Amino acid sequence: MKRNIVLIGSMGSGKSHLGRNLAEARGWQFVDTDRVLEQRYQLPIADIFNKLGERAFRTAELEVLKRVCMYHEAVISVGGNFPIEMKTLRFLQKYSYIVGIRAAEYRIVRRVNRKIGKRPTMDYNDVQGFVASMMRCWRPVYKKCDFVLDTTHGHTMSLVDEVEEQLTKEAVAFKARKQPKLQLKKPQSQRKQPNASLKGGHAHETNSRINQRRRCAGYERSRTSRRSQRNL
Repeated sequence: MKRNIVLIGSMGSGKSHLGRNLAEARGWQFVDTDRVLEQRYQLPIADIFNKLGERAFRTAELEVLKRVCMYHEAVISVGGNFPIEMKTLRFLQKYSYIVGIRAAEYRIVRRVNRKIGKRPTMDYNDVQGFVASMMRCWRPVYKKCDFVLDTTHGHTMSLVDEVEEQLTKEAVAFKARKQPKLQLKKPQSQRKQPNASLKGGHAHETNSRINQRRRCAGYERSRTSRRSQRNL
């Protein structure tokens, strides 16, 4: 039984857009590991890469991935700056259904060029050559995915339907997220009431003390009166 769906693939393949729509269709939460890193460092992803360097960046990315893959009922989009290592992929498959997202090279080139400078590892001086090299690195990773989806021509919702159909075909089951327990207030009639017997006993004790003081005061007045009569 799986906990979530993880989308992996090269940059520009359409993971984030598809992931948001798939999560909405399922009523699940959506997690983008690049956005998690940006929230952690309060910097754009390209600036984080430049600040940390490749090695530290990949370590930080892996730490985030190992944490979010434990989430239940989540669609998780993994940053496509580097191909996922096989040992990391095997770890993810313990908890997640892995969907590889790919697209034709020309489509990725077009998507990457929409926002120059956004992709930290992209060589914007040779986008075409970089994308071709990147796609060759991703090929062995796609072969290990549970399912591979091509986003080159498909409409978003038709792609979502393809994922759902594949999940149904494979009878993939997901572990539901635990719901927090609600503490219900007890009805007024069931709330603890003061002990009547204790309350009555306290009143009885108080009255007894008052009566005792009154008897003592009356006794003293009587003695004083008798002394006065003797003196006469």
